Amino acid sequence: MRKVSLAFVIAGLMAVWAAPASAVVLYDNGGPDYSLGYFSDNQNSTGALFIAYNQFTLSSAATITGIEWWGFYYPGNTPPGSGDIFDYDIQSNPGSAGQPSGDITSGPLGGLSVTDTGNLDQSEWEVYKYDATASISLPAGTYYLSIYDTASNPGNTFTWCESTESATGTSEYSYDTSGVFGWVSLPDKGLAFNLTGGPSGATVPEPATMTLLGLGLAGLGAKIARRRSR
Repeated sequence: MRKVSLAFVIAGLMAVWAAPASAVVLYDNGGPDYSLGYFSDNQNSTGALFIAYNQFTLSSAATITGIEWWGFYYPGNTPPGSGDIFDYDIQSNPGSAGQPSGDITSGPLGGLSVTDTGNLDQSEWEVYKYDATASISLPAGTYYLSIYDTASNPGNTFTWCESTESATGTSEYSYDTSGVFGWVSLPDKGLAFNLTGGPSGATVPEPATMTLLGLGLAGLGAKIARRRSR
């Protein structure tokens, strides 16, 4: 009976030890400057699909579990009544064309949370903060990320805010499916977003997990000591 109890204790401690690490910031492209943004919406008021892309780099293999970004609605200043539906698209740029090419992965974002920041852009449109969950595993490298609104919202085009950070060495592009503009290079400021997650396949104990493990081992040691002293 003692061996079974000890086995259960050890198994429990091992399960705690294997708890995944908390998400960390994998890439931070800055917050919104509230002055300007770029269309990134497949229900554009002109009937064209505009998708804005921003370059980002992962220094090591990682899994993106969360995405945060900022934007507003032009020109109606009104979110869709049924709620936003955002998709992501990640592309590569293997050559020297200077624009996204080579689709890697795409799909819907989950767990969307939309918060009114209480701030207005230069034209007095309300700026919103968006948080969503994802599960995107990528090797180390440089990529292009697009986040675009797929919800039907007549008269309102989702517009992704510029970043407060200078985007030196970063490229941003917008694509217009109507064929009128094609790929257009955006100005030298990036788009406001950050990515959170952790190393691909890694399970690193959190500080709280280490505390629990220490307490469990201390308790187990005390129990064994009491039995030996009898």
